[in-house]
Amino acid sequence: MARLADGDRTAFDPLYRELRPRAIRAARRSLALDVADDVAQSALERVFFRAAEFERGRACLPWFYAIVGNEIRAARRTRTHAPLDVEPTSDAIDADESIAVLELEIALDRAIGELDGPSAEAIAVLLGRAPPLALAAPTFRKRLSRAYARLRTMLGGSHG
Repeated sequence: MARLADGDRTAFDPLYRELRPRAIRAARRSLALDVADDVAQSALERVFFRAAEFERGRACLPWFYAIVGNEIRAARRTRTHAPLDVEPTSDAIDADESIAVLELEIALDRAIGELDGPSAEAIAVLLGRAPPLALAAPTFRKRLSRAYARLRTMLGGSHG
């Protein structure tokens, strides 16, 4: 990814071959199959469009999965026929994917541990790890937005 961010166009093909299956698997876990492939392609386009924003020395996969996750959430908001909870099939997860997911979960748990109490609570509610907070919806959304911005920074994402 760093090579592509530096303008090396020869890095495009190998990176695309590496990231495309990951984008498809992530999208298929969360969306209907007829929507997932389009969302994965859209996420890849966004990754390559934003390649110049990638910071050399940062981990590529958290940055990549943040973009894929944003595309999935956007699809859920705009496509009412896309189911929210689709269980992964056994053939959708391979060893590399499992390791990547585990590494991301560990990094996320560490980052949540570094957040202030209210931010950590908001993220825990979002992830289904805690019951809803007794807050007005706009207050919760603002707290969640701030916590999410902090997490993105901690995990190497862009805050732009």
